[in-house]
Amino acid sequence: MHAKTHNPTVLILDLDGVLITTPTWKADTMDTDGYSAFNQSCVQNLNQLLEIGDFEIWLSSTRRTVKTLQEFNLIFKNRHISQNIEGFVPQYPNCKNRKEEIIHFLEDYKIDDFLIIDDDKTLYDLDKERKEQHLVSTNLTEGFNNEKLKEAILKYRQQ
Repeated sequence: MHAKTHNPTVLILDLDGVLITTPTWKADTMDTDGYSAFNQSCVQNLNQLLEIGDFEIWLSSTRRTVKTLQEFNLIFKNRHISQNIEGFVPQYPNCKNRKEEIIHFLEDYKIDDFLIIDDDKTLYDLDKERKEQHLVSTNLTEGFNNEKLKEAILKYRQQ
């Protein structure tokens, strides 16, 4: 067993539009555990990404406000996601949107190595470097598809 030479890359992960690809006008399909079903191919892509790198998953989804970390880790396990969630991006009372929350999080925790996978449009307003090097912007109904997996791997390897 060799020692890690660097800290893991923080993977800031959204759920809707990334792993859950039900269009907003439709009710979520429920899985056997009573929680929204995840798109299987998006889950496989996430697992592939987790295999190629050393990641720490932090959930940014607004869904993080209604479940505990323990509950989410069980949900991830039930959907065969190969890694536990490390934590939730904190909810900052003065943040107006996802972009502001993520910037706060990165600065508070002094995070340099990170990857954001999210469909939130406010993230388009991130500064150029963060947007180009760290953001994988998904589409609500396609989620973390093969094309986005390739993009994520490329951005991960460039860090």
